[in-house]
Formats: sequence, structure tokens, C-alpha cells
Amino acid sequence: MNFPDHAIYAAFNGRVFALDRRDGSILWRWIAPKGGNFVTLLPDGDQLLVCSNGYLWALRAEDGSCLWSQPFKGEGTGIPVLASPRSGSEHPTTATMAVLAAAAAEEERRRQSSTPSNTATSS
Repeated sequence: MNFPDHAIYAAFNGRVFALDRRDGSILWRWIAPKGGNFVTLLPDGDQLLVCSNGYLWALRAEDGSCLWSQPFKGEGTGIPVLASPRSGSEHPTTATMAVLAAAAAEEERRRQSSTPSNTATSS
């Protein structure tokens, strides 16, 4: 089984959404139990692979239920890159978009971590 023809998927802010491509209405939403705000999403046949801050989940595309998870204990975190022979990632635009999104997320993380706090100090 492949993704339903009427659905598109979006991921941000630690969440994954299935949307009706005809009107944009939310079909289902899933909130990552762990991880961070940046979420990488890879369609993989009848599943969505979701990665955030060192955690990986496989969601059922039809309803967003969690099929399995992998916490990668002790492996650390970094920019996630997901690949699957079933995902259609052989198209250069898919791979290019994933790399650009990961690079933008890393740049934003670095920018936020290097910004001094806005707390005032009295003399």
C-alpha cells in the first residue's frame, strides 16, 4: 500500500501533520514524545519515517499511529539524514531539498546558540 492520493504531509515544531491535498484540512497530527522542534520527514511506502534530535519513529501514513521507534541511546544528536530505497529519494530534487533543509536548520541552531541573551545588567 502507498500513501493515500489525497494526503500530503508536513513536519515542524516537533509535530507531523497529514493534510487533505484538496482543501488543506488536517486529517491527523502526531506529536513527537521526545526530540526537538526540527523534524525530518521521509515518506517510505506506507510509512513516514520521522527523526528529531536523535530519535527515530515510523508512523503509519494512513492514521499517524506509531509503528516502532528507535532512540539511538548513547549515539548523540546531529543533523538527521534519512534514506530508503522505497522512498523515491532517487529523485535529485528530493535529496537536494532534504540537504538544504538540514543545512538551514543547523544554521538556525548555531545562530540561536551564539545570540547573547537579552538580560540587562545594572552597573
